[in-house]
Amino acid sequence: MRTAISAAMVGAKCADWYSFMIAREIDKSIAIKEEITMMLSDMEESDKVLAYYSLLEFRHQLLLQESSSESHSHSSVMTIQQSDPFLEFLYYFMNGQNEFYQNRFKSAIRLYVKAEALLEHVTDDYERAEFYQRIGDGYYRINQYTFAVSYLEMALAIFIKDESYREKVLYAELVLAAIDTEIVRYDEAEIRYQRIMKDSYDFPYAHSLIIRGIGINRLRQNLQEEAKNYMERALAIPEHQDSIVSIKTKADLAFIKLRLKEEDAESLLLEAEKLAFEQGNIEYQARCLICRHLHVTPDEESVNKGVQMLIHDELYFDASEVCEEITYFYEKRGDFELALKYMKIARDMNVLQFTLGSD
Repeated sequence: MRTAISAAMVGAKCADWYSFMIAREIDKSIAIKEEITMMLSDMEESDKVLAYYSLLEFRHQLLLQESSSESHSHSSVMTIQQSDPFLEFLYYFMNGQNEFYQNRFKSAIRLYVKAEALLEHVTDDYERAEFYQRIGDGYYRINQYTFAVSYLEMALAIFIKDESYREKVLYAELVLAAIDTEIVRYDEAEIRYQRIMKDSYDFPYAHSLIIRGIGINRLRQNLQEEAKNYMERALAIPEHQDSIVSIKTKADLAFIKLRLKEEDAESLLLEAEKLAFEQGNIEYQARCLICRHLHVTPDEESVNKGVQMLIHDELYFDASEVCEEITYFYEKRGDFELALKYMKIARDMNVLQFTLGSD
């Protein structure tokens, strides 16, 4: 079975195409159009990317007409050379989404901010809401929760007006619930998860993410058995089992089972490690490495290597979270020197996660 091409990847290619047209690089424009046209047949469903392609195709035809004319007015050339504000908005928005899917979240935010400066040229309320949701999710990924909540609430205010956007509402609420968990508002997160659970049964994948979210909320409260049950429930849903997120759920379940000293924990950890490497997921490669060398084959040097992997990729929240767990592990063992070492790293990561900088 062929894997569908990411819509974000095609969107980024379209943004490159637009750049060639603005620069009047006709040969490059023709070549990349052919490449994108071939990609479209294998692209995952995305009405926005198809609409972007259609707009660019029209502009491409104008460019070819202008270039083939023996004589043309100065104003016509300026029309082609000047950027169209809506296309420029899509250029930054699509490139931002591609950076987001490559886990370069700060780079994505910088592009989204440039798109936001052109948002007045987006006339459809629901397109604006989608932008708010995307940038809100981006700010959540770099732990800028105040910005994230503000944008997500703006998206919700629009999406809730139309029943056809029920799934979009669920995803916005999911991120808001996750933020509640991360800022230690466990009761508020639980209330939100339980409320949106009732509306999610028609959307199996969103439903599975809500179940996983409840599991994470219980896990942060050290309710290991309850967290395990929710992770298992999420994985029992086919749409979750077949998704990229399943690697995280499997790994989190393996970590829980190791803490609970269950027999199948190590085989599940091995599966999660394999998936993390296959998918190039640095976060879970590091988490698996740390967990293995805390619980299976103790080795502090490897534990530290996992922490440094997270720091190198600027995954400061995750580094802080695992360092707190490592601190607790060594403290229970009576190794207070190592516990203090990781407590200090956790403290430093708590500061760094609220800074904005380059990727």
